[in-house]
Amino acid sequence: MGTPAPAARTAGLDDPVMRTFQSVLGRPGIMSFGAGFMNPAGFDVAGVRAAFAAALSDGEAPMTLQYGLAEGSARLRAAIVDRMSAIEVPAQPEEIVVTTGATQALDVLCNALLDPGDVVLVERPTYVMPLQRFVLAQARVVSVPGDEDGLDPLALEAAVLKYRPKVIYTIPTFQNPGGTTLTAERRAAVAQIAKRHGIWVIEDDPYRELRYVEEPPPAPIARHSRDNVIYIGTLAKTVAPGLRVGWLVAPAEIVELCKPVKQAMDWNTSTVDQAAAANYLEGVDWVRRTAELRAVYAAPMRAMLDRLGDVLAHGSTFTRPRGGVFVWVELPEGWSTRALLDHAVEHGIFFMPGAAFLADVEDDRALRLSISNHTPETIAEGLGRLAQGIAASPQRAGAVAQ
Repeated sequence: MGTPAPAARTAGLDDPVMRTFQSVLGRPGIMSFGAGFMNPAGFDVAGVRAAFAAALSDGEAPMTLQYGLAEGSARLRAAIVDRMSAIEVPAQPEEIVVTTGATQALDVLCNALLDPGDVVLVERPTYVMPLQRFVLAQARVVSVPGDEDGLDPLALEAAVLKYRPKVIYTIPTFQNPGGTTLTAERRAAVAQIAKRHGIWVIEDDPYRELRYVEEPPPAPIARHSRDNVIYIGTLAKTVAPGLRVGWLVAPAEIVELCKPVKQAMDWNTSTVDQAAAANYLEGVDWVRRTAELRAVYAAPMRAMLDRLGDVLAHGSTFTRPRGGVFVWVELPEGWSTRALLDHAVEHGIFFMPGAAFLADVEDDRALRLSISNHTPETIAEGLGRLAQGIAASPQRAGAVAQ
């Protein structure tokens, strides 16, 4: 007799694009425009080292090394309150749950808010990991189109009226994978639509400090409504991915639902990481830190945008992000990025076909390019390889993008 069948809900996680990604990741001779791994040159090694040293000092070590509360340490939540205030989102410590990264924050919320069959509205395109998490929650995921200014409020309200969702999930700032940023007016509109129809908004905001201009992006959606907007933050992109500390900011009644869910997952986020994060947040100069990140990521993004049009097939379009690490490309009709990927890999470059980021539509013409772990020199080399892959493709239809 064989073993029992695995859970049916895991079937939706088997994506051939992700299998290809895993198979080529780390393969000798392959450059990657696919992964979003952050550039080590942007890690605040000195700041993190000092934060951990303080966390493990004689005065702090006994508490640092003890079990903690499911919702996180009081000291870290107080530091997060200060951080939220700086980005115009007032919060109280009892409205915060500390999580093991932003992905766990979404996991906690899915368990607390969603039942099988509930509808979740997402951007078209959106990040693959939330899509997978919604699959595990057995939710119905419906995508909503947007443009260069992000999610379209008219399309959003039409989808709300048609599908009656429980949750709207959005990455409004330097979106992954599109690179778009929702305007201030649209952020207010999203909050108003959700409030009018009684829907939760989950606002995922990992890239806010990764901007290439002095002017900060618009204030979060949560600024416009604390009643039904849940904010997710993280230190992974702005400090270091290995510092596994994220958080959610929600109305106190939702926090009370989330605390036992979090406790059932892992009792509490590493108290060592929490103590280090608290030390870090209490001392960081975000103006300086944002400038440091800009010094690492702005030049590779500029190199990508300056040369990309010379590489792509005639009739292609691509976004021009003002922050973040991703560029979204759409090839002309008749092209298949999955087919193109085979030729690209043969020439030593990997990218992410756009189909992985689409919830409920079939479109094989798009792809995502990442500059996150590159220099201008490696961007140039990778684009040269991509040009060779395009030239070798039987779909080739020219060499200059519009």
